[in-house]
Amino acid sequence: MGQPGGTVIVLSAFSRVVRRRAWIPLLFATLATAAMGVLSLTSKPAYVATATVIAKNPENATDRPLSFPEVVTSNTVALRAIQAAHVAESVDELEAALSVVSGKSDIYQIAIRDTDPARATALANAVAGESTAYYQDLAGGDTVSIQATVDKDRADLNKRYLDASQALLSFDQTHPQGAGARGDPSLGAQRLALQLAQQAAANAVLNFEAGITQGKLAQITTIRNFESHVLDQAAALPRGETKLARLIYVAGLGLLLGIGAVFLLEYFGRSIDKPEDAEAYLDAPVVGVIPRASAGALRRAARGQ
Repeated sequence: MGQPGGTVIVLSAFSRVVRRRAWIPLLFATLATAAMGVLSLTSKPAYVATATVIAKNPENATDRPLSFPEVVTSNTVALRAIQAAHVAESVDELEAALSVVSGKSDIYQIAIRDTDPARATALANAVAGESTAYYQDLAGGDTVSIQATVDKDRADLNKRYLDASQALLSFDQTHPQGAGARGDPSLGAQRLALQLAQQAAANAVLNFEAGITQGKLAQITTIRNFESHVLDQAAALPRGETKLARLIYVAGLGLLLGIGAVFLLEYFGRSIDKPEDAEAYLDAPVVGVIPRASAGALRRAARGQ
C-alpha cells in the first residue's frame, strides 16, 4: 500500500521544477496564442446556414428504401441547386461544404458552410428545395418514359379497334346479305368472326384505360408516401466559438504542452541538480553543496573578507 507522503513529495518536487522552468510553458502559451491570433485576423469568419426538411422514407415497390441523404448529396441536386441559387460554385465545392444531419424521425437538417453568409443561405435553401423535389420525382418513377410507353400502347390498341371496325363495315358493305340472320352460313360465320374481333379490341381499349386509371391512383399514393417538403428556411449564423474563446483554448493548450515539455526535460535530462540524485549516481555521501553564485556576488564576497 503506497504512502501518501511519498506522493506529496513527488508533487512538490515537480512543482518546484515547473516553477524553475516556468518560462517554457509561458513561451509555449505565448507562441500558440500569437499564432492563433494571426490566423484569426487573417482568416475570414465562417458561417453556417441550415435548412430543415421532412422526407418520409417508406419502402418502395422493390422493397429497397430510397435514402434522402443520398439524394441530397447527389450531383443532380448539386447542379440544380447551383443553378437555382445563381452562384459561382462547382459541384465539388458544394459537396465539400454540404452536410446532412438526420435524427430518428423523418426530419433532416441541410447545412452549408461558407465565408459569405448570403451565399450560404442561398445554397442551403436551394439544396433543400431541389432535393425535396428530386426525392419525390424518384419516388414517382420516370414519368417521361412511362408516359411514352402508355401513349404507344394506347395508340396500338386504338388502331387495332379501328382496323377491326373498318373490316366489319367493309364486309357489311360488300356483302349486305351477310348482315341478315338468314344469310349464307359461311358469310354469317365470317361476319361473326369480324364482329368478335371488334368486340375484343373494344374490350382491350376499355381494360387498358381502366388499368391506366388504377396506375395513376397507385402512383399518387406512392408519391404521397414519399412526401417531402421544406419545414424551415435557412439563415446564416457565425460558425463555432468566438475569437476570444479560441485564443483562450489555444493558450491553455500551450500551457499544457509546455508543462509536458518540462516533464520530459526533467525525466530524460542527464544533469544532476539534487544532492540525493548525486548520492544515488555516485554511490557516495555528499560532503557539502556549493551554492550557485554570479561573478558579481563572488567579487562582493571577496571584498567583504
